[in-house]
Amino acid sequence: MNRLVISLCLLFIIGCGVNSVNSKRSFEFVYEVELESSDGKKVELWLPIPQSNEVQIISDLKINTDGLRYSVENENVHNNKYLYINDPLGLSESKKVSISFKVDRLEHENVKYMNVDPNKYLGSYSTVPVGGIFDKVIAENKLSKNNMRGVYDYVFEGMHYGKPTDDQNSKNYKYIHGGKNPNTGQEWLPSNIKYGLKNKTKNELVKSQNKNSQYAYGNGNAIYACDIGVGNCTDYHSYFMSLERTLGVPARFHMGFPIPNKEDAGKVGGYHCWADYYVEGEGWYPVDISEADKDPSKKDYFFGKVDQNRFEMTVGRDFILKGYEPGITNLFIYPLLEVNDIKSSAFTKKFTYKNI
Repeated sequence: MNRLVISLCLLFIIGCGVNSVNSKRSFEFVYEVELESSDGKKVELWLPIPQSNEVQIISDLKINTDGLRYSVENENVHNNKYLYINDPLGLSESKKVSISFKVDRLEHENVKYMNVDPNKYLGSYSTVPVGGIFDKVIAENKLSKNNMRGVYDYVFEGMHYGKPTDDQNSKNYKYIHGGKNPNTGQEWLPSNIKYGLKNKTKNELVKSQNKNSQYAYGNGNAIYACDIGVGNCTDYHSYFMSLERTLGVPARFHMGFPIPNKEDAGKVGGYHCWADYYVEGEGWYPVDISEADKDPSKKDYFFGKVDQNRFEMTVGRDFILKGYEPGITNLFIYPLLEVNDIKSSAFTKKFTYKNI
């Protein structure tokens, strides 16, 4: 009886301002990072910390830094929180850092978020520009701010889910080397079509990327997505945001983790992201175009609704983090590590969940 009362209270708290609440999911999540020894060199680490809002409650937050001193900081542009470790003496041995918490998450449609100013979400980001080529796309395809479904459909039809690589040891090798989408039975990236506005062939997809300039899949580069028409969730939703904002419609970027729904506990392989757009008087409508593309039977569902099998870690792009040497970071979901002010990959990461 007490558990029922608590659940009903949570639904009331997180459901305020949310349209069409249907399903809720509760689970524990653990975000773990193991840092390698830095041999006395200064170490700085940044990790995102999730927050409660109208569609999710974060509770029982626990931070374990294995004795390292840390602070919880505010990212002021989008009001995110993050863990910051700055150890000038460095690490003489490996250290494990973890953030664990409970999540109550709602399936939802449009949401009237409190303390969110739509006018903050109209301008450009470093890889999500406004205007330029997107003015041309809008004009040539007669896209309109009065028809958001038309913009959604345009990105859905123009993009193809895939992570082009010729690295045979990569799990992404399948996308251009015969792998099939289990939902459709079709090749992820067929050979008989041209991709993007630049009409690239399948064989040109790998060499079309320039990872040094973030002109590659997985960077949320809207121009790359427009040109090449292939990518992951970051690319789909950056493209959508550039079109929306060019039309004068506020749009936001959400990044978090998908939670598998077939098992009660297990590992989470990586991040997921989605977007939402604003309608005056109605709030923010979510879209998940990449998930719709992976499973076309859910195309209608993911226009204006997202499921409860996910949660949000950060909102926005171009984050300004305390002490971060490059100044801004385009995306913020995985650990950011610097050793002596130089970006480092001397860590391993693991994400796990358990239903409650």
